[in-house]
Amino acid sequence: GLAFAEIAACVDRRASRPRLFFQRVPESKMIKNRLHLDLHVGSEKATGEVSRLLALGATHGWVSQDRGVFCTTLKDPEENEFCVY
Repeated sequence: GLAFAEIAACVDRRASRPRLFFQRVPESKMIKNRLHLDLHVGSEKATGEVSRLLALGATHGWVSQDRGVFCTTLKDPEENEFCVY
């Protein structure tokens, strides 16, 4: 079989667009495939971005600091989770 990397990223070489970062997780699949996005906007913009996303229909999940920075987990209208850093 093919061996897959634990992490991979797609980067705009001009650094004018966001980076897409893919990471394997240890949990087994429990339900249909979902895409989990981490939106890195910077600590100075995170609160405003969370407010903007809530106004657009996201719902609040929780706040954590397990990776050393504050992270807010939100859910889109279909209950897909995504994080804002």
